[in-house]
Amino acid sequence: MGILERARQLFGFNQPRLTEVPDQVVEVVVDTLDVHTANLSPDTDEKLVIVTTNAFALTELSRIDDPVTLTHATRRPVTFVPVKRTAVPVLDPNHGWLIPVTPDTAEELAALPEGPGEHEFSSLHLGLILV
Repeated sequence: MGILERARQLFGFNQPRLTEVPDQVVEVVVDTLDVHTANLSPDTDEKLVIVTTNAFALTELSRIDDPVTLTHATRRPVTFVPVKRTAVPVLDPNHGWLIPVTPDTAEELAALPEGPGEHEFSSLHLGLILV
């Protein structure tokens, strides 16, 4: 490891950014919205965020050009935020879940089949369950 790599690691420059709250969003009201987290393995602290929602929400998510917020009367909102660089999902106490959508994640969303199903993304620690 070179000096620059060690400096980046020491000062956290290699760490993914946290997803930020967007100024404007497209709001989609859903009947089902639930979020869970799971450890990727017992040997790591990395988490998989699992979002359960209605299958029709995929229509809005798959053409994500602007941030999309899934809302439910009794659940925390989940906002999918387009980002250019790798970022990590965040649970904001005031704004709910913020899920980053890189260009690779957007491609995966667009390629998902319509209708109910369970999907795990390779570009992000995200699982999407559509009911």
